[in-house]
Amino acid sequence: MTSTSRDEQLHLKAVELIRAAYDVVDGMRRVDLAALNDARPPTLRYHAQYELVREFLVRANTMLDFAGHLGLIEPEEDGEIRRAVGRDHPELDQWLENEDKRLSGET
Repeated sequence: MTSTSRDEQLHLKAVELIRAAYDVVDGMRRVDLAALNDARPPTLRYHAQYELVREFLVRANTMLDFAGHLGLIEPEEDGEIRRAVGRDHPELDQWLENEDKRLSGET
């Protein structure tokens, strides 16, 4: 196996894992928060679904940024992945926007 094909394999795996991380973010909107918190110490419990979703969104964004820094993802592909999240999960963007408004006191 050549170095080039190994790099391509790493690239493809990075893209796969990053896309899966964004899929998990969307899934966090539907997780049973009470059940999740039961297994967590009181100081680490989530107070709202929004906290959980935002935490996983930050993690997915960090994965994408890190892959870019490692050279596994090109800047153009970074942008395409971020746009694809909006296309693949439009309800996630709307949900986050609604939660932002709700938490800031807007109606």
